[in-house]
Amino acid sequence: MFDILKKINWKIIGIFLLIVIISLSLYILLNDDFSLVRLNPFRKSKLNILVAGYDSSINGPPRADTIIVASVNLDTNSIGLLFIPRDTRVQVNGHGYDRINASHAYGGISLLKETVEDFLNIKLDYYLETDFQGFAQIIDKIGGIDIHIEKPLHYVDKAGGLYIDLPAGNVHLNGKKALQYVRYRGTRGDIGRVQRQQKFVQAVMKKAVSSQVIFNLPGIYKEVMDSLNTNIPIKDITPFVKLAKNADLSNMKTEMVPGRPEYINGASYWIPEKESLQIMVNNLIRSKEYIQNDQYYITILNGNGVSGVAGEVGEELEKYGFNIEKIANADNFNYQDTIIYYQEGNKKVANGLKEILGGQIKKSEEIDQDFQVILGQNFIQNKIAKKEEEN
Repeated sequence: MFDILKKINWKIIGIFLLIVIISLSLYILLNDDFSLVRLNPFRKSKLNILVAGYDSSINGPPRADTIIVASVNLDTNSIGLLFIPRDTRVQVNGHGYDRINASHAYGGISLLKETVEDFLNIKLDYYLETDFQGFAQIIDKIGGIDIHIEKPLHYVDKAGGLYIDLPAGNVHLNGKKALQYVRYRGTRGDIGRVQRQQKFVQAVMKKAVSSQVIFNLPGIYKEVMDSLNTNIPIKDITPFVKLAKNADLSNMKTEMVPGRPEYINGASYWIPEKESLQIMVNNLIRSKEYIQNDQYYITILNGNGVSGVAGEVGEELEKYGFNIEKIANADNFNYQDTIIYYQEGNKKVANGLKEILGGQIKKSEEIDQDFQVILGQNFIQNKIAKKEEEN
């Protein structure tokens, strides 16, 4: 378990859409030339952005305590956010294995960008980084954030001057309270904090596109720009704002690098689960099937009698973003073929499931969920054959 008594520094989430919309929207208000939008300077359908928030440099080179990869599909305006825990153990070029946040201390945003690209095996187009010194003022400027807190958050660190006291329920957070919310670690340490960051990002994105924020842009602009470092060229500002304006928040998915906590040589790390991470990156960043799959519900039925196989398949499909509605036995264990039943309009996704599970697809008007999968004997045979090939 992570040390919950570790001193809590400024660890503010990378609210990338707030930065993009608020800090850059003033430009579009002063410029009604939309030619750049029509020309699309991105020249491709997907855009990956690194967002980093780092500590003060008072105690030495700052480490990146917030690391987010934001991936946007420019055709569908769908957004995938992948949160990378700061203690994730990765290989840093020239420094061996270390926590991923240390790469920022070693070589600034350029080495952090390189490290993230190597870790996820992707290309990052842009970066945004900030120390968030004006965080509380910005939250106050946009009128605060509404968020649901599941249980009371209490923490006192007299030496660090930190006093957190937030009630449970639907709460309106001003700048001071928002700062408490994103700094709180709790019993789950950094992982619990990342999960709250995900929730906070969604709340900020919702507020950032509200009319209240647009009316207050002049007062917000300077505070954000003073703490922002980015490589986004001026010619891409207008298309960025246009993109943010059209973003569909219902077509957004936030995830965290899957893994487990582990101590190595006395230091705590987050060890990535490589197979699950590869699937997540493929479907959340390289493509956006992961986001689309979140809308589908699947029932999985064991039709071959092998204990536990339906549960294993459910866990596998969850890695692709699907929702597993029910796991149970089929009406008998004599199914030879695996059958994937799908509702009208879901044939394309059914073919995707077939690539994962094998078998055959059939349209059905009698199933309650989007898909019903009956695992047959051939699924077990294919699984055994695949394992023998790997060995």
